[in-house]
Amino acid sequence: MKRTNNFYLLLLSALLVGLTAMFSACKKDDSTTPTVTADKTKLSSVIDSVNTIYSAAVEGTKPGTYASGSKATLKTSIDLATTTKNDAAATQASVNTALANLRRAAATFQNSLIQEVSVANLMAQYKFNGNANDATTNGNNGTLKTGPTGPATAPGDGGQLPVLAADRFGNANQAYEFNKGAYIEIPYKASLNPQAITISAWVYRFDNNADNYIVSLNRWNSYKFQLQDFGKPFLTVTTTKGISDRDDDSGIVAVNTWTHVASSYVDGTMKFYINGKLIKTYTDVTGNLTAAPQNVNLAIGQQLPKDVYNSKPTGGQAADYFQYYSAAYYKGRLDDIRIYNKALSDAEVTSIYTIESTQ
Repeated sequence: MKRTNNFYLLLLSALLVGLTAMFSACKKDDSTTPTVTADKTKLSSVIDSVNTIYSAAVEGTKPGTYASGSKATLKTSIDLATTTKNDAAATQASVNTALANLRRAAATFQNSLIQEVSVANLMAQYKFNGNANDATTNGNNGTLKTGPTGPATAPGDGGQLPVLAADRFGNANQAYEFNKGAYIEIPYKASLNPQAITISAWVYRFDNNADNYIVSLNRWNSYKFQLQDFGKPFLTVTTTKGISDRDDDSGIVAVNTWTHVASSYVDGTMKFYINGKLIKTYTDVTGNLTAAPQNVNLAIGQQLPKDVYNSKPTGGQAADYFQYYSAAYYKGRLDDIRIYNKALSDAEVTSIYTIESTQ
């Protein structure tokens, strides 16, 4: 019996020693945290790509450049992502966050790229860089013409073509000067007679001529944009509801000063802008612009093309619709004329002014 008890005591002691060793081993293993290395492959790749974009980007105010200050903002995001990449203790969660933040910053940077305004809606653009050609792909090229200058009883002909002149930056032969009836004529196309419109131009008027016609299509049967009554921008539109014309109420274009003017119309809203700022909004003009009853060429600097004056209407207008009443031509310089087939937003008009106000 004594021998048996001793046997069990020895067995129990052995078990206790084994259990103690096992628990000690488990405790040691539980206190050891395995080392896991974060995967930074994607983060490194995106940093390289964004750095390439950053290095090639140029800030400015012209299409193809980026808004001022946008590069500095992007560089901050690149630096933060690079810090995470170089951190040996960075967790996978922090790497993923850095990657997402950098991608968002890159997308924001791309949104700061300055682009041409509403290219798809730009029907004609006249930069007057040595000629009267249309800068769009629409082919609405202009031809230099002489025009009438006299009173109704003797219209005559000024005998002078538009002359290339210095633009608002002083660059020679980059604008046109109009006087003595000179104008530019563009062949009629239905696309130049849209249901909504925006006309934008840089003007330099010589005097207070009330008939400083900038752009005119078929007189009162389509639309015309001019400076009237001491330099107030003035728009006439013919809509499905009738003929309406308004001026900008209070905005004045100074004499002998380059000024950006724009006007837009869409059913129910007519707007006027000077130097990129909204000056006046009318909501009492309604209807879509109507198609001209007769195809008449577009005129820049005149109320009508010379050959149309005193001609017989063929579109059902009054017999004297094309009668020459008096001299109605622009006196001054014009540059960067745009015609859109939509009413641009206030921001879009401001963008045009911003793009075109610097070289």
